[in-house]
Formats: sequence, C-alpha cells, structure tokens
Amino acid sequence: MGKNRRELKAEKKQEKHGNGWLTFDFAVELMLLVITFLIPVIFDRRLGIVFSGTKVTWLRAFVIVVLALWAGKLLITRQHRFVRTPLDWPVAAYILLTTAATLTAVHVYTSFAGFYGRFEGLSTWYLLGLLFFITTNYVRSFEQLKRLIAAVVSAGTLMSVYGVINRQGWDPYLWGGVPTKERVIGTIGQPNFLAAYILMAFFLALVLFMEERGRAEPFKEINWWDQLLSGGSFLAGQALFVVMIYTLDAGDVVVWYTAFALVTAATLYFCFTFNRLHPLILKLLLGVCIMLIYVCLLYTQSRGGYLGFFAGAVFFAFVVGRQWLFKHWREFSLISLLILIISGVTMMNPEYSPIERFAGEISVKKTPRPEESGTSQLALKGAAGSRGETWKSGYKILADNPLFGIGPEDLKMVFPRYETDLFRFKETFHVKQDRNHNESLDVPVTKGLLAMFAYLWALYVLFKVGLERARAGTRAERLMAGGLLAAALAYVVQNQFSFGVVAITSLFWTIWGMVMVLGRETELSAAPGPARLTLNDVPWLPLTAVAAVVAFLLWASFLSFRGDIYFKSGKTNLEMKRLPQAVGDFQRSLAVFPLEGTTVSHLAIAYLNLNDLPAAAKTLAYGTRIDPFNADNFYMLARLNLSRYDQGSGEALAAARDYNETALKIDPYYAEAYENRGLIAERLGRPGEALDHYEKAFSVNPNVVSVITRMTVLGKALGRQAEVRRTFSAAFERFPQNLEVFKALEQLK
Repeated sequence: MGKNRRELKAEKKQEKHGNGWLTFDFAVELMLLVITFLIPVIFDRRLGIVFSGTKVTWLRAFVIVVLALWAGKLLITRQHRFVRTPLDWPVAAYILLTTAATLTAVHVYTSFAGFYGRFEGLSTWYLLGLLFFITTNYVRSFEQLKRLIAAVVSAGTLMSVYGVINRQGWDPYLWGGVPTKERVIGTIGQPNFLAAYILMAFFLALVLFMEERGRAEPFKEINWWDQLLSGGSFLAGQALFVVMIYTLDAGDVVVWYTAFALVTAATLYFCFTFNRLHPLILKLLLGVCIMLIYVCLLYTQSRGGYLGFFAGAVFFAFVVGRQWLFKHWREFSLISLLILIISGVTMMNPEYSPIERFAGEISVKKTPRPEESGTSQLALKGAAGSRGETWKSGYKILADNPLFGIGPEDLKMVFPRYETDLFRFKETFHVKQDRNHNESLDVPVTKGLLAMFAYLWALYVLFKVGLERARAGTRAERLMAGGLLAAALAYVVQNQFSFGVVAITSLFWTIWGMVMVLGRETELSAAPGPARLTLNDVPWLPLTAVAAVVAFLLWASFLSFRGDIYFKSGKTNLEMKRLPQAVGDFQRSLAVFPLEGTTVSHLAIAYLNLNDLPAAAKTLAYGTRIDPFNADNFYMLARLNLSRYDQGSGEALAAARDYNETALKIDPYYAEAYENRGLIAERLGRPGEALDHYEKAFSVNPNVVSVITRMTVLGKALGRQAEVRRTFSAAFERFPQNLEVFKALEQLK
C-alpha cells in the first residue's frame, strides 16, 4: 500500500533533520542570537544595579539553557564532534589562570561571584568562555555569522535611538551619575561602556552594508510583502522599545518582560529574513543604522571611544585592501562624508564637544623658580588626572602580587592601601577604586602576569588567524574578517582607558568565536545524525537529572537579582527616612541572598538611625565576617562603641579604638576614622593629641564639616589658633569653594 503525501513529507523531514539532530543546533543558534541581542539592551529598573545586575542574571540563565540543550543533544544522539580552533588553548589557559587567581585571591568568594555593581567574578568569566565555545561549535556557516551581525546591528541601533533620546532631554527616566543630556548612556548605563559596544556595532554594520549582493532585481518585480515583513520587523522592534520606556512603569513586570520578548522576537525575524530585502532598501536601512550608531558614539564623548574608532577604521581599510576600497569608493565616500558632516556639526557646540571636554581637563601652571623665569607644568584634572593616579597605584599593587594578582573583583579591597596621596584630590574623596581603568593593567593586577600573557597570546592568535583567513578567503570573507577584526581592535584600544562589563565583553568574546568560524564552512558542516531514534532510545533518567540540575542553577542565578530588588526598595525607604520599612526590605533582601555585604551595611545604618544599637552591632559583626575588607563596617562599630561609652559602658572605649584601627589598616585614607581617633583622645583627656588627629583627618579630606568644627574649637581652647589658621588658609587657597573653611577662618581671626 502506498504512502500518502503527509507520510512522505514526514519521512523527508526526518531524513533532512536527522531525527532532531539539527533541531538542537537550530535551538542553540536561536539562543545565541537572543543572547547577542538581548543582553546589551535589557534592564530592570526595580534593581539597585539596573543595568549590569539585569544583564548578568539573564546571561547566566540563557547560557544555562544552552548548556542544557547541548547536554540533551549529547545524551539523545550520543555523538557530538567538538570543533577545535587555534584559539581554544589560549582561551582555556586564560580561564584556568583566572581560576588560579580566584583560588589565591584576597577574598575568594568575591573573586568567584563578583562584587555588587560589577558581577564580573570567575563565574562570569566561565560564562564568557562558554560563549566562545558555543559560537565555535554551533555557528558553522557564513549566513549564521551574518545573522549574528544583524542581531548586533539591531542592538546597536536600539541603543543609539535611546542615546538620541538621552541627549535631547526626552529621557523618561532620571538616571544617577553623569547627566545623560551631556554624555549618553544608552541601555548599558555608562558612556564609556556604551562607546565600546557602539564601536563594535559600527564595524560589524559596515560588513552588511558593504556586502556585494549581485544584480538587484527591478523594483517592479520585488516581493513587497517580504520587504514589509522583514524591514517592518526591524522598525517594529525599535519602535516598541521606545513605546515601552514611555508607557511602562518599573512595577509592570510581566508587561515589561513581555515587551522585551516581543522586541527580541521581531529582531530574530529580521535576522533570518534581512537577505530578502532589496539591496537598495537594505543599504538604506543599514546606512541609517550606521549613522545613528556614529552619532551615538559622538554623544558618549568618550575619548577612548574616538581613539578606538580611528584605530578600527584604519585597520578595517588595511584588511579589506585597496582593491576593495577602490571598487566600492562610492559607498566609502558617502559614509566618510556623512561622518565628517556629523562630526563637524556636533563638535561646533562646545558643550557637547569631546575636544572641549579633554581640553578642560588639561591646564598649564607656572611654577616660579628662584630666578625670575618660571617653568610650565602640565596638570591633568578630572577623569584624566584620576586615571593617571589610579595607574600609579595599580603598578604598586602589581609589584607586590605579580604571579596571580589579587584576585578578580578584589581591587576595591586592596586599592586604599596603595592609593597615591594625590588620588583623592583628583577623584571624589573616599572613593575606593574598583578598576584600574586600563585593561592592560587591570588584567595583571587582578589575575596576575601569567593570565596577562595568556590574554596577549589569545589576542595574538585572534588577529593572526583572522588575517590569515582574510588573505586566503573570498572577497566576502575578507570583508567579514575586516569588520570582525576592526571591531575587536577598536574594543581593545578603547579599553586602554576603560574596562569591560558583561554587556560588552560578552560580544567581544563572541567575536573571538566568529573569527575562528570564518572560512571554515565546509570543515564545520554538521555531521549526519543517527539514522532513526524512537522514544525507547531516549535516556529519560539522565535527562531528568540534567533538568533537575538546570532548574537548580536557574534558581540560584536569580538569587542576587531578587535580593537586589528588595535592597533598592530598602535604600529608597532609608533615604526617605521610612526606617521600619527600610529595615524590613533589607531583611527580606538578606533572607534571599545573605552574602551581600552592601545590604548588610545599609541594614546596620537603618538600625543606627532607629537607635537600635544591639541590632546594629549584631548586623555589623556579621558584615565584618562576610565582607572583611569593608572599612565602613569597622568604622561604624567604632562609632557605635563610642556611643555606648558615652552611655556609661567603660569597656566600650577600648573596643572603639580596636575597631577604628582595623578600619585604618584597611583604608589608610579614611578621614572619618582619623576623626574617631580624635574623639577617643578627647574622651581620654588628651585634647592636644585630639587636635593632631583632627588635622590629619583634615589633610585627608578637607570637606568633613565636623572635623573643621572640632579643629576650630580646640585651636581656640589650646591657644593654637595660628597653627589651625595656617592649615585652613593653605586649604582655602587650594579649594576656594570650601565655604566651611572660609567660615572657620573668620571665627579664628
């Protein structure tokens, strides 16, 4: 009896897909596209760390799902050819040495999990390594590479649209930090991080824009339905994002994430169908995207971003070669002309000019010599001056910890002991630097020189293999190599003045995998799957075990995310003096995620404001165990014991002194801790010693009002008015905007 049409179709489909073999591959590619697009753009305003906290949580979740699919493929098909690339060993070596740096770290837990605000501990580096291997194993064709680039272009355009909204003052949100009307932050949260992503998106967009697509069919023969669906899906994703940020509140959780899912779905449709667009329509769309992306780069006012752009542009031209440039001179001329026009218009306004910003941080001071002539000294201030002092401190840390560094994410714990005398005057007082703001220094300081050598090895192999593939490949592959390598170089150059976060480093490591895939389409073609599988062949018990592990890992991935939601609510209540509500929120946060030191410190502050000293003392004692390098906890314990002493507890003064000295060992530039020394000396009846401690506190930070007040009072009482006045006069000459010092000078006349 013959088979009907449905049975024949089912058999053909089964033969084509190898009983689900390629279904796994397609599912993994789909997840990789979701990661590539969604991680840079997603954020949740319920969190304290709106951007990085959201992104790292969802990256964990998506990578876990990919690993589950990979494991399912191995268990069901019982075969998988692991794809080898020249970059495997450098990547593995870097991850292994980062693991060693974590195990020998100053604080192992923080190095593994990452500290609050960055979340770039060893667990995140494992995710990045997995992204590389997922890319090399599941991206096998040139078309798949183009789909990944389409996802990046979509994300970069969305960020750029939001960047324009930032700049024009139309942003519905009030973000902290740098005013977004001056320097845009997009959906990454910081101008320099945004610049790094935008740089990579720019050069990848050039690949699709410059691609040769053959002879275009006449417009009258175009399938306009395809044009509408594909182009409309791209525009719909962008428009829906704009609508959601204006119409949805932070509490609209289900609708918020549904909107992001719809934006992602529209982008995925575009990634799989953009080739259906007429070449002229696609070029027009991509040209607009490229210009928006470049405008966004200008709006970040990131000097490192500009250097990265120029380095990437030169390298792109070098890789694609003169013949390609001459052949496509019209497209290059048009892009170059538009860039010049946009740059000129933007930089004509000094308020938004990066040149003006850079010049404003450089000054030339005349230093008189004994003779009548003088010498000019170049002085850097603002971010430029701060970074210079940060680098000096970083070199000292590296000298003491050369082999494995201090551990990923541990710089904030160590930096105060290596801080230069000038750093706090270039940066905000009492800042504990968490990054060296230079990747070439940050890697050896936090992971050691061995890891730095592995990182340089990886970069060498990346560019070496990329250039080899460019020379040996087709014209399309040469163009692709030019875009990928230019994006990677731009990122590296930009990060000599900044550092990576998960939203941008995830793309950087994906690009590593894309370069390794380029030019190996035949070699990487999927092997045929098993001839036939039935339900009896499915290993249900191992799959159940995998599902249980995945469920646990997904639950654990969201612990810090959930805890941060309560933390932000508690912090808001604390700022608004709703103390009982703040305590409740902080307690709920710690019930979900009990290892977050930032939450513990804020809970203690809430207890102190409620004058619940026993609860505050208990909370701070717990904080010193899970966060032993947080000087604030020891400082607050010292102040708490001073209060106990004033209430009649005689032994509390010794405890206050011990806690305070620990705080100063952790942070030798803690002005308030030197003030504590003065308060302790006063209680011991040593006013002269107390004044000395207050003067030390003032030299560390001349903005502490209580220190200025105590110096004024004791200076008068001890007859040391002239000495105190000289100290204040010198400070006022340097900081004439300090009105408290001016008032004190008036009182000491």
